[in-house]
Amino acid sequence: MSRNYDNWERLVAAVLRKEQLWKLFHEDSRSPSLRSEASSSTSSNFRYLDSPLHDLSSFSSSFPYQVQPKLVFVSDSTPVFDFKDLLYSSAEVIGKGTVGITYKADMDNGITVVVKQLKLVSMSEAEFKRHMELVQNIRHENVVELRAYFYSKDEKLMLYDHFNKGSVHALLHGRSFENRANLDWETRKRIALGAARGIAHIHTQSGAKLVHGNIKASNIFLDSQHYGCVSEYGLTNMISRYHAPEVNKTENVTQSSDVYNFGILLLELLTRKSPRPATGSHLNFDLVMWINSVKRKEWISKVFDVDLLKNHAIQDQMVNMMQIGIRCVAKAPKNRPKMSTVLKTIEDINRMNTGNYTSTAVNKNNKLVFFDDLDHGHDLDELLGSSAALLGKGTFGTSYKAILGNGISFLVKRLKIPNLIHKEFQQCIELIGSLRHENIGKLKAYFYSTDEQILVYDYYVLESVLHGMYRSSLDWEERLRVAVGAARGIAYIHARGEPELVHGNIKASNIFLNRQQFGCVTDVGLAMLTSQIIVPAKQAAGYRAPEVTHTNKLSQASDVYSFGVVLIELVSGKTSQITTVDGEVLSVVTWIQSIIREEDWGTEVLDSKLLTYENKEGMLRFLQIAMHCVAIYPEHRPKMAEVVRILEEISVISTRLEDLLSKPTLSMESTKFGSIFPTQ
Repeated sequence: MSRNYDNWERLVAAVLRKEQLWKLFHEDSRSPSLRSEASSSTSSNFRYLDSPLHDLSSFSSSFPYQVQPKLVFVSDSTPVFDFKDLLYSSAEVIGKGTVGITYKADMDNGITVVVKQLKLVSMSEAEFKRHMELVQNIRHENVVELRAYFYSKDEKLMLYDHFNKGSVHALLHGRSFENRANLDWETRKRIALGAARGIAHIHTQSGAKLVHGNIKASNIFLDSQHYGCVSEYGLTNMISRYHAPEVNKTENVTQSSDVYNFGILLLELLTRKSPRPATGSHLNFDLVMWINSVKRKEWISKVFDVDLLKNHAIQDQMVNMMQIGIRCVAKAPKNRPKMSTVLKTIEDINRMNTGNYTSTAVNKNNKLVFFDDLDHGHDLDELLGSSAALLGKGTFGTSYKAILGNGISFLVKRLKIPNLIHKEFQQCIELIGSLRHENIGKLKAYFYSTDEQILVYDYYVLESVLHGMYRSSLDWEERLRVAVGAARGIAYIHARGEPELVHGNIKASNIFLNRQQFGCVTDVGLAMLTSQIIVPAKQAAGYRAPEVTHTNKLSQASDVYSFGVVLIELVSGKTSQITTVDGEVLSVVTWIQSIIREEDWGTEVLDSKLLTYENKEGMLRFLQIAMHCVAIYPEHRPKMAEVVRILEEISVISTRLEDLLSKPTLSMESTKFGSIFPTQ
């Protein structure tokens, strides 16, 4: 252990020393005194390595032009530590992999983080920063979030949250048989389900072109509810072009190779055998080849982990999981399923024989059915008897804020869908409950009887953000967060399921702020509960795509149209319907199409509260993608994945205000109006 701590001291001291020397030897005036100070300090640094890291001030005082190393925080929360705290932390090596050494750092303030020291990475600061922005844009509860990073010419660090339960590899295999964790079947299913959700989400981003590239059990961690979380996203891309001997063909990683590696993970979970021999072992073991050599009828006796065989009721689930694992590791990439298909299959397996969706059980016990499988102890009588405030009456029912006796708040929706068939309700709720994304309102529980159908969601304190009391305080950056978050949620929905999955009721009142202040969509999937479009004309006015009015058929393209209306609302400050000075009621789309063709349309279209911001170029691009979304013909509208990509680009540009302020402000008069409109 002492050697591990010594490695950490050498790392952090080297970071300080290299930053200081880099600054000293690249000043415009290179005086002999600076050189001599650098030389003497360098020699003292090696003595410093042998002592505890507790006297930073004496170490750095000899540098009059010192650059203090700083961590760049990329998460939405306020930083609660800095580089100095990291320097003073106690640390130990917890892993050495292809892309670098990983440390666990325990700081004096009680915070523990994971620090990855990168190797085989040689790129400029601007290039490194762009890559970090790409990594930070992947937001999902089953993808380990990048918290901060550090860059210098010779050292690159990435910081993540620490997961107390450790990696799946450590839990499955341990350092010895005695140290292996007791992993029941429910936990293993959650590991597979969570990891599949994270990888499937990555595969839907940036036009469905992103790849993880390094999926393995040691890169999967357990969250507080024992679901798998994928880490080290984006690191393979940073080293792929350097062709290091120990990096085996990383330049050829694809989404299909991600599927293969995920299949290996499934086989590990089922067999508890490592795909590679233990260190120092001379055995030549191939997990895939071994499983393929065993006949299917002998899987139970020869392949599955003996600890799982004690429960005979789960054997069908295990066989089904093995089948999807074998499909994932097919030799030919074209024969492997997409991650979206893998995810759906695992979700189906997870619901097998659970007994959570039978109305008999619900009615008999008068209990709410919770999706996280925890016994919350709340029943229907408690919920209906709680203190409640009416939030609104919407398309599918009435919404309340319910405050239970213990102070916990929920959003309760009492459905009002006529002739609702139990089987249809069950299928729809199963699908809605499987949607896990930080930009989608999470369904917590449900209740069904012939006379009452209730859905229970997390309650969002900030409520709807566009046209309530809160809207007046939304600045440009906050509106971008609303747009980016909501777009991510809708794109996630569109990437799920075969046939295509549709939201069906996107509007401003169904968008809330989550804890990270990003937009979050609610009422997901409720449109599937009826074969008829039941949105009243008055409520749907302005949001309904033209083809829906004529065909009564929802589609992903009609979702895009509705989201385009929300974007127009964000940038203009107008509601989906407006009344002109002549008393005429117009949709905001019709209004903006008439205004935007006038010569001086900028001040009339853009919300007056936004005119004080410098980034008019970003606002115009924002309006441009909105107008593409509300194109008359569905085939001319972009896919939601493309909308997400463009909005994220606008968001990144808008955060660099220092750069924008140094450039000429975009002239509204010089803008080509025709470029705002898509080809019809």
